[in-house]
Amino acid sequence: MELSTAAVVRLPEHLSAGSVDALLLDLYAAFDAHAGVVVLVGADSETFCAGLALDAGGNEGIETRAFASVLASLLDAPKPTLAFVDGRALGGGLGLAAACDWVTATDRATFGLPELLWGSIPATIWPIVTTRMAEGMARRWTISAEARSAAEALMAGLADEVVPAERAFPALNETVRMLQRAEPGALRTLRHWMFETRQESVDTVLARGASVNARMHR
Repeated sequence: MELSTAAVVRLPEHLSAGSVDALLLDLYAAFDAHAGVVVLVGADSETFCAGLALDAGGNEGIETRAFASVLASLLDAPKPTLAFVDGRALGGGLGLAAACDWVTATDRATFGLPELLWGSIPATIWPIVTTRMAEGMARRWTISAEARSAAEALMAGLADEVVPAERAFPALNETVRMLQRAEPGALRTLRHWMFETRQESVDTVLARGASVNARMHR
């Protein structure tokens, strides 16, 4: 995918220790690029990111602190960030979308928090998800573990716009142009202000969430 004045970062289908490390490097490269906006796109047409990589015996041993670093990098990004969700955004993938300044979803996108099905909770992404949607709704999404439509994500505040899949590219370019109008330093301050008004810094809440998930996956 090529977008004018945007650096595109393609996400892995699943978040493993190796893919998270590679993703962080890709994000830093995008932040250093000349492009004015960073756009996160999915692994393929069916998946934005399906969250934690699992093997037959459980989790693959993802380093939760490394994933927290990815989320923190998005919250401290030196330029606007846009998540283009076309397909499944589950668990940590949903968290990656929520960490971006703007979420554009196609009408075939789905969102979900299935962590309870695997004996975990969305602790690392919780402080980010709940800057977009009410905690009570996030709790219901987590307990039900159901896949939610793009329309439901829009109503919840998780998506900022829903566009027809067949007309996604022109809409995405319009959104990139809109995001370019935001002064990057002020946008970064806004991200941090959301956490400061909760009386906890973003680094503190992400570290606490990562520790909870690390304990649950041992």
